[in-house]
Amino acid sequence: MMQHFIDNFMALVPLQLPQLIDVTTMEEPEFYGDYALLRFPLKDPYELEEVLDMLEDDIELITLYHHIPSSSVDYGQSACAYSNPAFGQMFKVNVQTNGSGKVSLVSVTIYDSLELMCGDVCLDLKLHSERDGYFKYKKNKEDVLIDFL
Repeated sequence: MMQHFIDNFMALVPLQLPQLIDVTTMEEPEFYGDYALLRFPLKDPYELEEVLDMLEDDIELITLYHHIPSSSVDYGQSACAYSNPAFGQMFKVNVQTNGSGKVSLVSVTIYDSLELMCGDVCLDLKLHSERDGYFKYKKNKEDVLIDFL
């Protein structure tokens, strides 16, 4: 069943977001029962804000957070966005800046149930809320839960 969700993702998202989701650079998928992890190294690294703009504008993902560990360095910033459950796809995208302050890898988690996706998105938000630093943007957990109703 998981392969079906991966096939649906791969049939649509690389066409909508070729700069970030390139099947020629994709690493071997990792399967974990109810979800799968896909990693896409980028040929050309991007600024984090550019990546977030692409995720929001090109495929209408919902931004969960943009976390900044320290205002004194550019690396280590992280962001997460997830597909709108109303659109029928179940995935989230995580990115983080590298030592150059750019995003060079896109990680995609594909789920086989909305319940699992909702729980994982909320857990991701909780874990980042416990880290040092601050949020440039953070969606409230209550608003996340409403997205999944």
